[in-house]
Amino acid sequence: MKRYIRNIGSVVLPLLFVVFTLCAVEAHAADATTTAEVSMAEGIKAYADKDYAAAVDSFERVASLGYADAELYYNLANAYFKLGQNRLSASGRTFADGELGRAVLNYRRALRLDPSMEDARYNLDIAVDHTNDTEAIPESFIVGLWHAIANRATTNGWTIFSVVDLVVLLAALLCYLLSQSIVLRKLTFVIAIVALLLFIFSSAFALSQRAKLQDRGQAVVVCNDTTPVHASPDSASKVIRQPSQGVTVELLRAHGEWTEILFSDGEKGWIRSNVIEIV
Repeated sequence: MKRYIRNIGSVVLPLLFVVFTLCAVEAHAADATTTAEVSMAEGIKAYADKDYAAAVDSFERVASLGYADAELYYNLANAYFKLGQNRLSASGRTFADGELGRAVLNYRRALRLDPSMEDARYNLDIAVDHTNDTEAIPESFIVGLWHAIANRATTNGWTIFSVVDLVVLLAALLCYLLSQSIVLRKLTFVIAIVALLLFIFSSAFALSQRAKLQDRGQAVVVCNDTTPVHASPDSASKVIRQPSQGVTVELLRAHGEWTEILFSDGEKGWIRSNVIEIV
C-alpha cells in the first residue's frame, strides 16, 4: 500500500506542479493584457487632453509589456512629435530631448508592421522634414512602382489575396475542363490566365513584405541634437558627418561600441552604437 501511495505521489505531484505553473503563467498573461489595455486607453485619453508627456509614458508602458502593434507605434510616434514640438528648451529650441528621433523611429516601426498605414507615412514625411536627412538615391521607375504596389497591403493581406487568386484559378480550370460550351471555355481560360498572373504577383508581394518585416538592418539616430560620424571606429578619427536626430541609416557591421552605417545617399561611416536604435 505504501509503495502504491508513493507511486501515485510521484505522478500526481509533478502534474500538480505543472498545472499550478500554467495557471500562474496564464494569470500573469491576463494581468499583462489588462495592464496594456488600461495603459493604452490612458495614453489615448492623455493625447486627447494634450498631455503628451503622460501619453508617451502610457504608450511606452504598453510597448514595455512586449506588445508590438502598428497602431501602438503610430500613437507613440505622434505623442513624441507633439511633445517635442510643444515643449521648448531654455533656448527656445523644439525637440530638445530627442523627441523627433523617437517619433521617426516609431513611425518607421509602425510602417514595418503595416506598410499600408498612410497616416503614418504622411506623418513620417513631416517628421523627416525637421531632420538633416539626405535625399536617397533615386529608385528606377520599375522599383518604385513595385514598392508602391507592395505597400498597399501587409504580408497577411497579400497572402489572403494569393489564396483567393488560387481558388479562382482552380475554379476556372475546373470549369474549362468540364464545360462543353466553346464560349465558356474561352472565358474560363482567360480568367485562369489572369488569376495565375495575379497569384504570381500577389505571392511575390507577400514575400517582399515578409522580407521587410524580418529585416532588422535599419536604424534611426536617437541623440538629442546631432552626433558625429567618424571615418573609422575611433573618436580621434576624422568626423565625416553630423547627422541630426531622426536620420535613418542602414546597419553594416558592429565593432565594439561602434557600428558602421550607410546613409541613404551612399556614404559610409562609424557611429557610436548607443545613439542609434534598430527599427
